[in-house]
Amino acid sequence: MPKIIADEDIYQAVMQVVSERGYTGATTKQIAQAANVSEVTLFRKYGSKVQLVKQAISSIVARTDFASAAHYTGDIKIDLMRVVQAYQATAVKNGLFFTSLFTDMSRYPDLINSFDEPLRIFRSIGQLIARYQAEGKLRKEHPLHAVAALLGPLMYVAMMQSGMPNETLQPVNLTSHITCFLEGRCGKK
Repeated sequence: MPKIIADEDIYQAVMQVVSERGYTGATTKQIAQAANVSEVTLFRKYGSKVQLVKQAISSIVARTDFASAAHYTGDIKIDLMRVVQAYQATAVKNGLFFTSLFTDMSRYPDLINSFDEPLRIFRSIGQLIARYQAEGKLRKEHPLHAVAALLGPLMYVAMMQSGMPNETLQPVNLTSHITCFLEGRCGKK
């Protein structure tokens, strides 16, 4: 009877090996060993290392439910808090994995396509911000620039925490972060 392969186990192995060795240093053989499957099984089921990474990213996105995180309620503070909470939970848990991928992305153009789903999420957050801009609650700027300003500090802290675990870097106080974000981007009154 063939062995049942749990996709999530494979994705966890991908994240572990890429986090430890970077995309360049990670091999499908190492991923297979970490997942306790054969390398042939990985190629049959997923096709390539880049496809494994893309599937691992899709798995992260699916577990995070960013669709409801970017939901408009009319209360800008509540909506932004929901976004940053979802993002922070994902960034802290997977920061080193994403940092490793960002580092190697310029050398591996195929890797860029692995970020289609995260980009879709950033665009949906941008649409939420654009709606608040249209209401005059936020100043006009490119919505994705505002997303970068909102999520960038969280990304930075997550990368620093996962890349330098011996350094004591306090987590971002999300309430203060949203207050500062809004104070710097209030619409004209």
